[in-house]
Amino acid sequence: MADTAVATQQPAGAVAPSAAATPTAQGEITGEFSAASRGLTLFQLLLIRYRKLLMFVAASLMFLGFVGLMLWSGAPPYRTLYSGLSEKDAAAIVEQLQKEKIPYKLEGAGTVLVPADRVYTVRLKLASKNLQPKSGTGYELFDKQSSFGVSDFTQKVNLQRALQGELARTIEVIPQVASARVLLVMPKESAFAERDRKARASVMLQLTGSGKLPHQSVVAIQNLVASSVPNLDPKDVTVVDASGNLLSGDEKDQPSSQGQTMQEFQAALEARMEHRITSMLEQVVGAGQAVVRVTADIDREFVEQNRTSYNPDEQVIRSQHTVSEKRDSKEGAAIGVPGIASNTPGNNPAVSPDGTVINPATAGPRERASRDESTINYEISQVNEHRIIPFGAVKRYSVAVVVGGKSTTDKEGNVQFTPLSAKELARLRELVNAAIGYNEDRGDLVTIQSMPIHDISSAHGTAAEMAAAKRHAFYMEMARYTLAAIAMLLMAWFLLRPLAQRISQLHAPAEEEEEDEDPFASLSEEAYARLAMVEKARIAVKHDPDRAAKVLAEWAGST
Repeated sequence: MADTAVATQQPAGAVAPSAAATPTAQGEITGEFSAASRGLTLFQLLLIRYRKLLMFVAASLMFLGFVGLMLWSGAPPYRTLYSGLSEKDAAAIVEQLQKEKIPYKLEGAGTVLVPADRVYTVRLKLASKNLQPKSGTGYELFDKQSSFGVSDFTQKVNLQRALQGELARTIEVIPQVASARVLLVMPKESAFAERDRKARASVMLQLTGSGKLPHQSVVAIQNLVASSVPNLDPKDVTVVDASGNLLSGDEKDQPSSQGQTMQEFQAALEARMEHRITSMLEQVVGAGQAVVRVTADIDREFVEQNRTSYNPDEQVIRSQHTVSEKRDSKEGAAIGVPGIASNTPGNNPAVSPDGTVINPATAGPRERASRDESTINYEISQVNEHRIIPFGAVKRYSVAVVVGGKSTTDKEGNVQFTPLSAKELARLRELVNAAIGYNEDRGDLVTIQSMPIHDISSAHGTAAEMAAAKRHAFYMEMARYTLAAIAMLLMAWFLLRPLAQRISQLHAPAEEEEEDEDPFASLSEEAYARLAMVEKARIAVKHDPDRAAKVLAEWAGST
């Protein structure tokens, strides 16, 4: 028994060292095998190991973001105090804001922002210190100086400067205008000038944004400046923008008060006439069976006429002067023989030239005279006519009309086209003439033909179809982005969420392994020895099964 015990202990003693080392090696092998079987990367292992630190960092970032969001949302909003300031004005305003300890922000294009609830208060403070931006000096220029000792030339220059500043301020009221500058050229008054020279003006506009000032507003600016300056015609006011673009065109290109150009006016007139004629003809020949094109020859000249006419057939007596004079003389004519004897009373009777003796006492009047004079002044009928013929008057209409005819289908399915008769075309021409106000004297031309009309709407598409296509493309684009967003959400739900769950699940066994790091620590020495022998036998059987079989056979034979 002693030998047996010794023999028994010897193997146990021999095996003990390897058995003692076996749990550690087995733990290492098991840990490596477990990690490899789990397929974890180094990054995932780091996440597991430093998970608490990462969670702390993420929580800190979320807290800081929340605090920043609260501070940002609680901060007062800023609004524009002034924009488009020059560097000099901006520097002066910022300096004053710093003195007043008013918070502000500076942005591009000379924009100063202050808290929204203090905008008007700050403006009043700056105005009290005369620091508001100025587009020019107005009539307040005369409040700062005395007229004593100022020359007439200086007074005229100051008046022109004040007028320019007031006009610039007025123009800046227009929403599309950020700033304006007005320059006036005033003619010098002279008593020796043959005729008065006209004034001229130029306006420079700084527009807001990248938009374009409507032509109607340009015309309004021209009329505004012209109405404020003596002897200034609107066509002599030039308007340009800060980019050097001429905004005011020639007056000949502006036939209407709405500021339309001549080309726009002509196109609108032609379109209106085409619509009127087409709508009328389609009621007769059918929808889509009339094509109308109108060309209007527009008078592009502005004519002003003064005419005086007289009508001699329409006479009115303005004044009349009549003189009537009559003379009756009773003194006889000289008779008798010339000389003293004949002139002596009673000596020589009167003898007529034929020798007859005339008694002077019985002789009648010898002379009678009368004169009538009449002066009549007539007022001739006079007509003074002042005519202004604006540009845009129609000089001539040229109308081309194509109408369909009658289509019939024969037995073979062929379509036969029959044009309208000459009588029917003549009747349609009369309708078109009445629609355009046909005037043969001005040379109006109307041409009507009957031809087959093909439907080309399917080739080009109507405006409604084009709009529908644009809407469809927009909706498809929105649907694409929506589907992409949904796909990203689904990917996050089905991929990232399981990965996070897997990491958390893998972390739980790791904690258990840390807690049960030595599973053989609770075993007794005897049990530990037995377990070592069993492990050694298992390894021997696994590596050399033939030898193990012989050993087992020997054990069985010995028993």
